[in-house]
Amino acid sequence: MQVNIKPVTIFTANLGSGKTEISINFARMLHRRGEKVSLVDLDIINPYFRTRLAKDNLASQGLQVICPPGHLVNADVPALTPAIRGALQATDGYCVCDVGGDDVGAIALGAYKPFLPEGRFDLYFVVNTCRPFTRDFDGVAKIMRSIETNSRLKVTGLVSNTNLGRQTDAQVMVEGYGKVLQMAERLGLPVAFLASPGPLVKEVAARLPGVPILPLEFYMKTPWEEVCGEG
Repeated sequence: MQVNIKPVTIFTANLGSGKTEISINFARMLHRRGEKVSLVDLDIINPYFRTRLAKDNLASQGLQVICPPGHLVNADVPALTPAIRGALQATDGYCVCDVGGDDVGAIALGAYKPFLPEGRFDLYFVVNTCRPFTRDFDGVAKIMRSIETNSRLKVTGLVSNTNLGRQTDAQVMVEGYGKVLQMAERLGLPVAFLASPGPLVKEVAARLPGVPILPLEFYMKTPWEEVCGEG
C-alpha cells in the first residue's frame, strides 16, 4: 500500500467500525517493511475489542505494544503511561495509535495534544457505512466533529472499512468506498485508503484500480468467539 505516512498515525471511529484491526494491521505493515513501530492503545471505551488483548501475540512478532500495565489492562479508565508520550515524540520510526470509542475515548487523546504539532500526525476517522450511526453523511459528520471537539485535534482523512463481518464480499466494500468517497468530498478530506480482508484484496483492487488498500488479518475475538473457538 503506497501512502504518505507521517511519524504518528491515529485511528478513531464510531464503535464497531473496525479501527482496532486497522490499527494493528497498519502497524504490522510498517513493521514488515523493517520500520521501528510503536502501537499505542488509547481505547478506554470498548471492553471487547482492544489492541491490548492481542499484545502477547503481537509482541511475539516483534511489535511493541504500549498499553496500561498489569492489573490496569482490563480497566475502563484512562490509565495513561509516560511511554505513550515517548512514542508520540520519538524521532525515529513510527507511532500508530488506536483511539477508542467515539468522543469519550477521544478525551484521552486530547491529553497528548501538546505533543502532536500540526504536520507530524494524521488523524484518520474509520467509516463503516453498514453501521447504523455512520451509514450516511450526517451521521459521520456528527460523530467526527464530536471527536474533534473532545480531542482538540482535526481529522485529516477518512478510511473506508465498509463490511458485514463474515458476510462481507467485494461488492459490499466497493459500494461502501463510493459512499465514503462522497462523504470525504463534502468534508473536504481525502480517503486515505480502503481496508479489505486479505482474501478479497485482489478482487477489490481490480474493481478499484489505483485505490490504496490495506490487507487485513484479523486478531481480535469477542468473548463468545473465544468460548466457541471461532475466528
